[in-house]
Amino acid sequence: MRTFKEITELMILFSRRNLHYTDYQWTAYTQNDPRVNGKPDNTPFAKEEGNEVVYLINKLMILWDYRFANTGNKMEKLIHDKLPPEIHTQEDVQQWLKSNLKF
Repeated sequence: MRTFKEITELMILFSRRNLHYTDYQWTAYTQNDPRVNGKPDNTPFAKEEGNEVVYLINKLMILWDYRFANTGNKMEKLIHDKLPPEIHTQEDVQQWLKSNLKF
């Protein structure tokens, strides 16, 4: 039997079809690539890469217990339109979003 954490890890709350913007690149990554797997860390983040954006939004929604796609859209719009150019890692994006995501 799976634990709640394992079940949550399998959940996809936000996916490509939920994206508001359509100007992303879609590079194919291997399944274990840290840019699209694991937990947010000091892995470089590219806001132009759709798979990285979807992965990070989904992970943060699970981590912060957000359950609605519109919250993911708010994150996406902030990343797409306002993420400062000096923010380069998943951890930095996480901290920046935490400070800038308002409801």
